[in-house]
Order: sequence, then C-alpha cells, then structure tokens
Amino acid sequence: MAKVVIVEDDDSLRGSLGDCLNMMGHEVEGVGSAVEFYQLLANQRFDVAVIDINLPYHDGFSIVSHLSDHSELKIIIASVRDTLPDRVKGYQSGADIYMTKPIDPEELAAAIQSLMGKRRDQAPGSEKTWIFRPRTMDVVAPNGSSFNLTRREARFLGFLLSHTAQVVTRDEVLRALGDDDEEKTRRNLDTLVSRLRAKVKARTGLALPVDTVQGSGFSMRDKVELQEPGPGGGSTT
Repeated sequence: MAKVVIVEDDDSLRGSLGDCLNMMGHEVEGVGSAVEFYQLLANQRFDVAVIDINLPYHDGFSIVSHLSDHSELKIIIASVRDTLPDRVKGYQSGADIYMTKPIDPEELAAAIQSLMGKRRDQAPGSEKTWIFRPRTMDVVAPNGSSFNLTRREARFLGFLLSHTAQVVTRDEVLRALGDDDEEKTRRNLDTLVSRLRAKVKARTGLALPVDTVQGSGFSMRDKVELQEPGPGGGSTT
C-alpha cells in the first residue's frame, strides 16, 4: 500500500482516480491546486505524488522540480500534453513516470506499485543509517562513502539530530546557527541546505537525509547515528 496525493484540478477525474486507488488498497488524498498541495505537504508525508501539468495559476513542471530537489517523493506526471518536448521536460524536471490522459486506474496503480518496489530496493531489509561525527565534522553514508562538513553544515545537522522525529522551524534553525531572523539570513539558510544537498549527492550518490517541510521547516528522514571517538580511538554511539 502507498500513501498517494493526487494534484488535479478536474474534480471528477481526481475523485474517480482516488476512489479506484482506494479500492485497490492505497491511501489517497486529492487536491485541486498547487496552494492546496503545499499546504497538505506541510502536515503530511506521502510516498507518491500524481501531478497534473495544467494547473490553475501554476506550472505543474515547477511543482515537479521543487519536489525533485526537496523531497524523496516518487513523482508521476499525468497530463493531456503528449508531445515529445513535454515528456522530455517532465523527466528533466524530475518525474519518475510520465503518463498521458486518459489514464486507466489499473495502469496508474501498476505504476505506483512499480515505484514503491524501487523504493524498497533502495533500502533492502532495513532503514538507511547515516553516521555523523561532529568532532571531525564528517558524515558516513549508508553505502560507506563519506564527506566532510563545513562548521556551519555540522551545526545544522547537529541541531536537527537533537530534535529527531519532529519538524524544526526555520526560525529555530536560524537561532541555533546564531543568525538573526532577517530575510538575508533566510536566503543564506536556503543556500546552505541547497549546497549541502548537492555535496551529498555528488560525494555519495544518495540524497541528503533531510526533508524540507513546505511552510514549516526541516526534519530528519533516515536514521542518523551520532558518533564520537572513544577512549581508545574507537567510537561510541
């Protein structure tokens, strides 16, 4: 079973797809606009997002791009736009699957099941565990690769680790970093997180284990162990 959000402005289509997926065992929420979607995402987590491109007052491609950069959601584009340039743009924006309307609910369910299978393959048997060593300011990824942190990046991860299993607000992070709540420092925080994501992806091939909760702040996604050198040069958790 997957937790699915459908972003579709056609009420009838959104309702019928949602009803069919619910009957197939999935848990489905539906919204009709980008604003509603971001509001929902601030309070709930989903496995898969099914996104229409032609949304009112918003470009669906930008939603896909944002999700690709800031979350681990699997993304299915559902659109009447079936040209090659549209499909290419969809995949370049970060979509996992591009489907053209009309969409058969069984095919959509099969696509969701395929994406959930890939997610399980990425973490076989157990949750992904990262190791954060604040004294040496480095991180070891689940695949064994490692990378060094700047002092500011280490403070950011350390603060999130002290609030495991909860969302920390941007203001709380800024205070922990010793910043004022000016707009400039907020932009600096966005830059910090963006660069850290890029560093982790480049050095490990994996995504930073931090979720951006739209409109709220940040939360840890995967298990991260805090590790310090032990008396004999080893480490403790």
